[in-house]
Amino acid sequence: MSPQQQLQPQAALFSPSLISTVVQSQLPEGYLMRPLEVSDYHKGYYDCLAGLTVVGDVSEDEFARAFKAMARCQNVYHVVVIEDLNQARIVATGTLIVEQKFLRGCGKAGHIEDIVVHDSQRGKKFGIRLIDQLRHIGAEVGCYKLLLTCSQANEPFYQKSGFECKDLNMALYLNQQQQQQQPQQPQQHQQQTSSEIFPTTTTANIISGMASADCSNNTSLSSSMNGHSMTMESLSASLESVYVK
Repeated sequence: MSPQQQLQPQAALFSPSLISTVVQSQLPEGYLMRPLEVSDYHKGYYDCLAGLTVVGDVSEDEFARAFKAMARCQNVYHVVVIEDLNQARIVATGTLIVEQKFLRGCGKAGHIEDIVVHDSQRGKKFGIRLIDQLRHIGAEVGCYKLLLTCSQANEPFYQKSGFECKDLNMALYLNQQQQQQQPQQPQQHQQQTSSEIFPTTTTANIISGMASADCSNNTSLSSSMNGHSMTMESLSASLESVYVK
């Protein structure tokens, strides 16, 4: 088996059964909400992400490796995309990362990350549909709360989806010098200011090491929301594009 064949992961990052038929029915005709697939590298996934922040010069092999590492961690990484079927392009994406805890009877907390909608798709409520879908996944996998971090400019958007301000969010970036030395991004990924963004900063940094660990033994320890309200670490307000690093 060649190295390239060994890198080929499963088609979908997580089970398509977690996609809500109700949310899908609210999309315009010709659009499909589904899990991220490894083939989305060629469907403009990085062009869509570039509207949020720096994505780096990621090769297809690097993408496949990261995809495979995430797929091994069952019920942890849930990257949802919306595809324009007529153009075969990814036009929106959002992520739910499930954190296993020892607290609350070994409960689970969900972290919403990287919500972005391409500028060509404004006015179709894709941002709201992504949040609705990630909430649905959180409930299905047994999260007792969902957390996200965003700028103050977007608070009303998330409040409309049932979130509330709670506590103070803080961040410590450990690779600032490395980021400053990064080469300029390829032209096809430089669309930071041209997308409709509902930004969330990277809570995933805290648990990103999970992808490189052996997550094959993860099991579901909770099957309901246990009556707890969904909360946020820090929230914000306006549907206008905001550039977040």
